[in-house]
Amino acid sequence: MTTREKRKDTIRVLHVDDQLDFAEMTTTFLERENDRFDTEIVASASDGLACLADSTFDCIISDYDMPQIDGIDFLETVRDKYPEMPFILYTGKGSETVASEAISAGVTEYLQKSSGPEQYELLAHRITNAVDQSQAEQRVQREQQRFQTLFNRLSQPTVEVQYESDEPIVTHVNSAFEDVFGYEANTLVGDSLDAHIVPDDRVDEAEAINQYVQSGGRLKSRKVVRETVNGLREFLIQNAVYNNGSGGFAIYTDITDRSERKETLKRNQDLLRHTEQLADVGGWEADVETGEARWTQGTYAIHDIDPDRDFELSLETGIEFCHPDDQVKIEQAVNNCRTHGESFEIKLRLITAEDEQKWVRATGEAVSDGDEIIKIRGAIRDITQQHERRQQLEQIETFFQHTQDHLFLINVGEEFTIERLNQAWEDTPGISVEGSCGQTVQDVLGERQANKVRQKYEKCIEQQETLEYEEQIRFGDESAHWETRITPVVIDGDVEYIAGVSRDTTELQNKKQELIQLEQQYQTLVENFPDGAVYLIDENFEYVRFRGDALEEIGFSPADFEGHVPHEVFPDDIADELCQRYEQAFEGTATTIEQAYRGERYRIRITPVRFNDEDITHVMAVAQNITEYFKDKQRLQRQNNRLDEFASVVSHDLRNPLSVAEGNVELLREECECNNSRINNIDSALTRMEELIKDLLKLARSNEQTGDTELVSLAELSQDCWQNVETTGATIHIDITATRSVRADPNRLAQLLENLMRNAIEHADQAQHRGGDVTVTIGELEDGFYIEDDGSGVPADERNNVFEAGYTTTSQGTGFGLSIVKQVVEAHGWEISLKEGSEGGARFEVTRVELN
Repeated sequence: MTTREKRKDTIRVLHVDDQLDFAEMTTTFLERENDRFDTEIVASASDGLACLADSTFDCIISDYDMPQIDGIDFLETVRDKYPEMPFILYTGKGSETVASEAISAGVTEYLQKSSGPEQYELLAHRITNAVDQSQAEQRVQREQQRFQTLFNRLSQPTVEVQYESDEPIVTHVNSAFEDVFGYEANTLVGDSLDAHIVPDDRVDEAEAINQYVQSGGRLKSRKVVRETVNGLREFLIQNAVYNNGSGGFAIYTDITDRSERKETLKRNQDLLRHTEQLADVGGWEADVETGEARWTQGTYAIHDIDPDRDFELSLETGIEFCHPDDQVKIEQAVNNCRTHGESFEIKLRLITAEDEQKWVRATGEAVSDGDEIIKIRGAIRDITQQHERRQQLEQIETFFQHTQDHLFLINVGEEFTIERLNQAWEDTPGISVEGSCGQTVQDVLGERQANKVRQKYEKCIEQQETLEYEEQIRFGDESAHWETRITPVVIDGDVEYIAGVSRDTTELQNKKQELIQLEQQYQTLVENFPDGAVYLIDENFEYVRFRGDALEEIGFSPADFEGHVPHEVFPDDIADELCQRYEQAFEGTATTIEQAYRGERYRIRITPVRFNDEDITHVMAVAQNITEYFKDKQRLQRQNNRLDEFASVVSHDLRNPLSVAEGNVELLREECECNNSRINNIDSALTRMEELIKDLLKLARSNEQTGDTELVSLAELSQDCWQNVETTGATIHIDITATRSVRADPNRLAQLLENLMRNAIEHADQAQHRGGDVTVTIGELEDGFYIEDDGSGVPADERNNVFEAGYTTTSQGTGFGLSIVKQVVEAHGWEISLKEGSEGGARFEVTRVELN
């Protein structure tokens, strides 16, 4: 309970909630919103009842879902002892059923807890409004009780009448009226007052008085003669009117004995003042010549002005209280009244002394002295609540007509007649809103469908509660799936209407079926995911779903993971890394990691799952068993290491002695100063060894990977490569018909082209034996390119061996060139084949190539 200096307008609030931390936070926000609040917090309904017994509160806030006694039971207990206490059900577990039960139990307000500080501002407003309204109603009840007491105890005869066809029909009389006039109340109530107390010779006078009163006129001290059981007596009559003169009070002062007249008038004025307060009505009068005005206390109250305040009252100052947009209207009405005697009745806005806007209905009529209008006398009534209710009805009607849902109202007579439909039904095949209203449900739906609907309506009437159901209904030639909610409308304890709302969910149902199919497909995929697993993680890093073949490999089932977090199923080092990656995914970053677990190695791709392409609600991970791939990679690494060692040996241990031998041959040639054939043979052999070493190093240092790829012009690169190829004295022709580009590593592609060109030269008959012409053609295929020569070609039975390392058909070849070509092709993901050329030579076709 907060402590603060008590104010006269303090609102004492009892907050009942088993979640004390939430209640305390609510109290903090409430008291920040309005310092009138003084809140006491308890954790249960039983504690709340104890507090109510010991202390006084203005309002109760209660949660719904509480142990032992829930919010509805607590509300019902409170209503038994404190029927007028404002009670707000403020719950986080709300539903239409709970709301309906709360309303039935007499809840004042029903609010659902939500996120954000706006809910506390709304709650503060609801508390203030509920308490202010309750206190206002209590004041009205007290005023009514005081008025009734005053009415009954007033020593003057007093009667209340309602005019029907210009006749004053008696609704109430006090005991003084019975005593003075000698009539019992049950004799008068429901009958015309004039028929009992107006003498025959005073009928015209009485009718004139009735007309005057019905127009809103006031009788201050009108002298009349009336009939009593003891004969004629003289009275002074005063009155107060309400509802624009349709009803009012009349107070009779017996002036046969005038000794008590003064006090009687004072009491009558008090009664009139209370009457004006209850009816929110006041009277006014203005002198046409001077502009001076007189107001009754009711008029002062409507303007929020203290009657004892020093205030210069005139016709003009009264008009100044009107809203600026309404002042011209009232000025014209007043001018017409004092100039031409035209009565008026106007609806307008007032801006009161408290700067509050009110809607009022003002009336006025001319008061004449002979032919001269000397005064304007009228009444003013506060109709703000009526205006607001009318606006609410208009808003409800606007919502009713323009909401996209299909709204309907059924009269529950024997035939279940359609009372109203909103405009949404116009889009329904076979339905006309105007034509359907007034028809029975059977007229619109047909007998078979109407019988099913009638059963729902009868159940709603019997149980007097809201029903929700789904139905398949055919309108015209189309059948649709509908979700419907119907509610009974109870008037005076009986169900008079059924209000309902229907929504066409055909498209939604179709999407649900599609979603079910997708879910089944997804389930089939994840449960049969080969050599791995697929799993879904929520914001708490808890596994929501875990499926895949990899589970069985490591001895797990989905139940071992689902509902658990990484640290509950994995060693700490693995779990720590997973949690770190999950956190990155929830921040929007996808990652790929490798982990070893129980003798197996997995590559895991972790990605965020976004809802509506915005909020990340889950993280999905796909784990693949790469154990064999990892082992192959290790074996390949060891092989590459051995190749590196081999290349080092070839490069250093063989090339150095070879260089020594080449140098000695050159020295020997200079010493002999001759062209010795043996020296030449040694030199050729050393050259051959150098070429072998070059090709061996090239093959050993080449790998199965490519560098960055780009679009490479096949024609331009072929021309450059041709310049790098030694022709050994032959005349070489190149025919490049290729025009497109190839996506490739340009260095590796050049390596491929040069080796194929060199191979064509080495195997050309003319080039080898006669120094003749050799033609190499480079052209395009549908999915690649080819290199063709007009040489001797390769026998068909040897074409499968040409790409093996060391294979050659010439004494000059090393046997490694085509092996390097195959390695380049495979590194790019291409394929190569050897065929017979159009001129009998060799044709190498490279396919599965991306061309542009």
